[in-house]
Amino acid sequence: MTTIDFALGSHTGLVRELNEDSTLALPKLGLWVVADGMGGHGAGEVASGITILEIARRIEQGMPLTEAIETAHRAIQAAALRGEGAADMGSTVVAAKLDGRRYEIAWVGDSRAYLWNGTLHQLTTDHSYVQLLLNAGLITESEIPGHPSRHVISQALGAGGADKANIKIDSVSGELDENDTLLLCSDGLSGEVADDCIATILSETTDNQARVDRLITAALEAGGKDNVTVIVLTPRQSKIH
Repeated sequence: MTTIDFALGSHTGLVRELNEDSTLALPKLGLWVVADGMGGHGAGEVASGITILEIARRIEQGMPLTEAIETAHRAIQAAALRGEGAADMGSTVVAAKLDGRRYEIAWVGDSRAYLWNGTLHQLTTDHSYVQLLLNAGLITESEIPGHPSRHVISQALGAGGADKANIKIDSVSGELDENDTLLLCSDGLSGEVADDCIATILSETTDNQARVDRLITAALEAGGKDNVTVIVLTPRQSKIH
């Protein structure tokens, strides 16, 4: 029998006064979510909080993952219209839905999912300005870390794309082997810690809480300029006694 061994952690970082990230782990539903809110004090955390609550509610009702995320997008917009948070609040999201070892990852914005299986693979593609520039061949991969617009995202829940109305939810799916690891994170990790450093940390121990703690520490040691949130999950074969 396969069980999911998971750990999570979140830190405000060393610069921000408030943690606008939200995280969700509902193993009974096979659901794990990281949401990174934006909109400033009293808004970002409202948007990310609505995101995880709405997705959890809809998955519990049997709604597919991408539809649940779309519903969260509308819920943030509705809350803003009611005067909750702020008019321009929004949230990124990356969510993993597991059925046994089969996974679906869906996302909006620049929160990421990685697969670790001895090598680190980025499963998500950022919805960001620099990603658009890269896709268009206007910059190279090596120019992204130092680019002045690297934190500008092209869409978010609640905020939408250029027309502020519609968002495009991307998704990928696959199957995990035993001891493969999924990493979900806000850009407080991926924006501060290089992929090769993330890979090294994941390779050094199979203890998922230790992995989470070390990844967050690495983000803080790199400057901790943003809130950082990390979820690590691994299918394990449970022993029958």
